[in-house]
Amino acid sequence: MNEYFYVPAEHIIDQHIVIDGEEAKHLARVLRKQPGDLIWVVDGNGTAYEAVIRLATLEMVECEILYEHVHHHEPDVDVTLAVAQLKNPSRMDWVIEKGTELGVRTFIPLQTTRTIAKSPKEERWNHIALAAMKQSGRCILPKILPPMSLDIVVANAQQYDMKLIPYERTDHVLFISEALKYRKPPRSVLIVIGPEGGFTNEEILTAEKAEFIQVSLGRRRLRTETAAIIAASWVVGNE
Repeated sequence: MNEYFYVPAEHIIDQHIVIDGEEAKHLARVLRKQPGDLIWVVDGNGTAYEAVIRLATLEMVECEILYEHVHHHEPDVDVTLAVAQLKNPSRMDWVIEKGTELGVRTFIPLQTTRTIAKSPKEERWNHIALAAMKQSGRCILPKILPPMSLDIVVANAQQYDMKLIPYERTDHVLFISEALKYRKPPRSVLIVIGPEGGFTNEEILTAEKAEFIQVSLGRRRLRTETAAIIAASWVVGNE
């Protein structure tokens, strides 16, 4: 299995890649990579590179690009996952990690009426997303936006081809897979996941007015983090 290394796009010039910092130390000290060895590098902006090492020190590794792969291991659908902030920080960490592995491109920590407010851990979440991107062989580093209220998310939802809101009390027994068949395959999907206490009736009405589609994730009541990953996997899996 290939191991992937992250390099910011500004460190990739013409056919050359310069790797420094912890990634260089890991390559040279832990993996003991030498000139002539082949590695995979991703820039977080949508491109993966097959490269050969030309120089390896503990401070810097220089590589020559052999092949470029655009959109490497990326789903075609652009998924944004807005998840109500969770009381247990480790559960939000899990959502970021698994959502990144699935192919989510943007995360929004969501604030709703029944959300128990927590300080965002954006630096930690960015670190988790970076590690998950490399582990899963993706080449797009997900964006983690600042916390937003549901009203703001809904007000800016017109940019998406499809807007989904799983809701356990919906009268419409419509599953995500069925919703995806109603129109031509969407290029962008917003999924909004409520808190442990669920959305209020007023919040659901606000989403309905903005043309969100209410969907069911099944008969059983799911935790917020479980619902988030199941919903994302349905969308990505049905691209």
